[in-house]
Amino acid sequence: MPEGANPVADYELGLRLLNARATQRVLGSLGDPYALVLRGADDPYPLYAAIRERGPIYHSTTGSWVTAAPEVIAEVLADPRWRMSGPDGSPVAEQPLPFYGYGTLGAEADEHMRLHAHWRPLVDPEALAAHRKTVERECLARLDRVAGGDLMADYAWPVATAATGALLGVPAAALPRYAECCAGAEALPDSLLAAQPLALVRQIEDAVAGLDGLFGGAPGTPDGTERPDRAVRVLLSAAAVPATAHLVGNAVHALLAEPGRWAALCRDPDLASAAVAETLRYDPPVQVEIRVAAAPVELAGTDLAAGSHLVMISAAAGRDGARHPEPDRFRLDRQAESEPLTFAGGLHHLPVAPLVRAQAEVALRILAEARPNLRPSGAPVYRRRAPVVRGPVELPVLGLGET
Repeated sequence: MPEGANPVADYELGLRLLNARATQRVLGSLGDPYALVLRGADDPYPLYAAIRERGPIYHSTTGSWVTAAPEVIAEVLADPRWRMSGPDGSPVAEQPLPFYGYGTLGAEADEHMRLHAHWRPLVDPEALAAHRKTVERECLARLDRVAGGDLMADYAWPVATAATGALLGVPAAALPRYAECCAGAEALPDSLLAAQPLALVRQIEDAVAGLDGLFGGAPGTPDGTERPDRAVRVLLSAAAVPATAHLVGNAVHALLAEPGRWAALCRDPDLASAAVAETLRYDPPVQVEIRVAAAPVELAGTDLAAGSHLVMISAAAGRDGARHPEPDRFRLDRQAESEPLTFAGGLHHLPVAPLVRAQAEVALRILAEARPNLRPSGAPVYRRRAPVVRGPVELPVLGLGET
């Protein structure tokens, strides 16, 4: 057992997490589609359709209100009464199935104002234009030495890590530790909704602490209120690196799933931006947004009390047939939405969204130019209990190491 570990605390937390997972399984077995989402599925979109059929909003047996209606999601995202934390800014009380309302760094308006000056220079248009050159170099360098056949482990994750690390000034010697911490924090958003195994929870804690340490934090030092630049770098590392890797993985999986799609991109690599936009509609890396009512509010004809938990299945909006013709088809010629609901969910996405899109566009374009013979060699593997973050753990391909 690690030095300083508390076996009693670990036992109690582990038992609580185990009970929560068991309860979610039971509620899913009784037919609650949102509880089934929490359990995890390789293809969650049929479950999203079942949620949509329950109306614009419904009260899940898990204790949360749930919506997959695009108009309701857009209304909530524009309403300041819906926050990432409780009405007084503190973590919200737990529900029968714990809804971990810890909030997200930089999500609220006051946090946004405090951090804005520190993240804006990193992702303004001029900075991103220069950063695209860095991403391109990292992609080409990775392809020059790739030897495996897993698109995620051999391309998407290394490129996302190296490119984001370069933007944030991570020294080359620290990149292996940085990559380890970014991967270790991948399940953080999922842990806020779906109880994870104790070992994974401890891994997430260690990973976030490791990122903080890499950017200048140390045990016993003041928290991020005195170092907003460090807080921004931890946020971008924990959020943008996994989202970039998953966006690339989801895009490549969709492009390889139907003959002709990958070939079309290879013929015109400038379609990479269209491929990223279509992936954000069809299979985005962030599937769910979470909010808490800071005051009593009426939503979709339903009166909700302050402190009510709302889970918005933002990924379902992209498969809504009323908004998108042939919603279950991936099409490079589709007219992209000007403001997709993915990455529209709050102030904490403002620094993440432009960075993720830019990095994914470059990664796809370079891959299409350099590996026209890329093809699938097996089914993707997904994590379980991942209701928020979606992307393959493994994506077997052939042709990745070809020149």
